[in-house]
Amino acid sequence: MDGPHDSAGDFDLAGAVAVVTGATRGIGRETALRFGRAGARVVIVGRTTAEAPHPVLSGTLDGVLEELTTIGVDAHAVQADLMDGDDTQRVVEATLGRYGRCDVLVNNAAFTSNGPILDVPWGRWQKGFRLQTVAPLQLVQGLVPGMLERGRGRVVNISTEVSTRLVAGLALYSVTKLAMERLTEQLHHELGGRGVSFNALHLDRSAATETWRYIYDTQGPEVALAGGDLADVVSPGLVAAQIEWMIRRPSDWSGQVIGSLAIDQLGGPRDA
Repeated sequence: MDGPHDSAGDFDLAGAVAVVTGATRGIGRETALRFGRAGARVVIVGRTTAEAPHPVLSGTLDGVLEELTTIGVDAHAVQADLMDGDDTQRVVEATLGRYGRCDVLVNNAAFTSNGPILDVPWGRWQKGFRLQTVAPLQLVQGLVPGMLERGRGRVVNISTEVSTRLVAGLALYSVTKLAMERLTEQLHHELGGRGVSFNALHLDRSAATETWRYIYDTQGPEVALAGGDLADVVSPGLVAAQIEWMIRRPSDWSGQVIGSLAIDQLGGPRDA
């Protein structure tokens, strides 16, 4: 196991406690499974359950928990709506209550409401900032102090290429994800160098998640691809592999807002 302020050593997921939000499907599900296979104890967070299924998307918290426990992973599911502050706090309490600590936090849950900037109601912008910026900060405030005390921890925020591109109809997602990236940099600026790293994965290629496929089918390729090429779409499994690669870097590899293509150039995973 890494020692205090493990700036020189790679992070070992075996025995670590990892919290993954947005874990009912897509990137979150693949990340939780990947962490579990690496020996981590995993807390999966999501809204959709068997009793309250999503109206159009497949995947439930119950299903992912069963997948994890079937392969022998020590896992715990927390049904929570991160739009709600009390629910978000319950994720912190449930994690610390069950495992006594958190070593890895992956803020993957997201909200988007596509449309012309004057047509998307301001209330949906509040939801976007809540899920992309405020809820991740709330989880950081609840879970990172323990990481700093132990001198060991990792935080990865999942962002998107449209945070730094002007794409008509994607203003809400772009602006709120850019705020998430700035939050990541600010966390590193104030808290870096103490054994905990803060990084953001800036997805510069679309991932073929269930949500992406639904947008592709209902809103068309222009919105789903954000001007990109269908040939560049990657699997959620590859994104999960890149998240794991980021987690395993030494803690002095921090403050990064890094794209998938840059990870390729640094020798990161190219397939799931």
